[in-house]
Amino acid sequence: MTFNAKLPTYLSKRRLLILLALLAALAYVGAALATDAAKTREALLQLGWTGSLLVLSLSALNYLLRFFRWQRFLTKLGRTLPTGLHFLYYLSGFAFTASPAKAGEAFRSSHLREHGVAYSESLAALFSERLLDLVAMCLLASFIAIEYVTYRPLVAGVSVVALVMLGMASHPYLSDKLRSISDSSRHRLVRMPLATLADLLRSSRRLLQPRTAAFGLIIGMLSWSAEGLGLFLICQSLHVSVTASTAIGIYAMASLAGCAAFFMPAGIGGTEIVMTSLLMGQHTSLRTAVIATLLCRIATLWFAVLIGVAASVLVEIQTTIRPIRSAS
Repeated sequence: MTFNAKLPTYLSKRRLLILLALLAALAYVGAALATDAAKTREALLQLGWTGSLLVLSLSALNYLLRFFRWQRFLTKLGRTLPTGLHFLYYLSGFAFTASPAKAGEAFRSSHLREHGVAYSESLAALFSERLLDLVAMCLLASFIAIEYVTYRPLVAGVSVVALVMLGMASHPYLSDKLRSISDSSRHRLVRMPLATLADLLRSSRRLLQPRTAAFGLIIGMLSWSAEGLGLFLICQSLHVSVTASTAIGIYAMASLAGCAAFFMPAGIGGTEIVMTSLLMGQHTSLRTAVIATLLCRIATLWFAVLIGVAASVLVEIQTTIRPIRSAS
């Protein structure tokens, strides 16, 4: 049997998106390294291979912990996949982390759908992840909010929003109301979206029950603390005098600022400005603070994007090979 090499349109578009994600990552990394090449090279030499690998390992620990939580969430919804393949699917979402509110990570849902996981279920897991991470970031940001009065309203405001959303998502009223409106509607364009949203909230409610939510919150605090420790190591290489808890607080506060600018891809701009400002508040020069911030973002956000692109490529190779095997 012959195999038609022409890809379905959606596959072509998916691969174009992967290529664009890779180009965006390379452009940011290139621009960051070119900002102050001498100072960046000095920082990397101070870190050394061991330090650089340790910083990246802390980011990798973040991804592993979050996958563990993600897998637990889907198991809670009655969905299980082979761990290796599931891990690739999960990582593939990171290719689109640099999207407004990181919504591009929903990309993995297209892969999970092929294994019987409904969009409402995978999106519920993503929504629950995001919500619990928001609470975790608020708790971690309190390390620095104690010192910087200016940022207390941000932490308080985001905390209130997160807790309100948590309360609404964990209560059956909203999902039941949406389902009722959907069932009574005669218009398909109204009925279908509301039904899907009701299913998403119903699945989210199962993941946000006290024990499961507490587990997810603990994982969130551990995973994001790991990346905060990466910033601490970078600061040490640049001779920036900060404690580990302060570095974690700065990382979390900058991430919250990025969340506040949710319309910006991965909070780009807002996160960098706040992280640099907070580092300067630790008696650091602007030049050093900028380099520390750029290195941190490369080791966290853009490292995730590159891993996501690599995972996406592996998934696409499998997608291409599968029909060939079936046809032979």
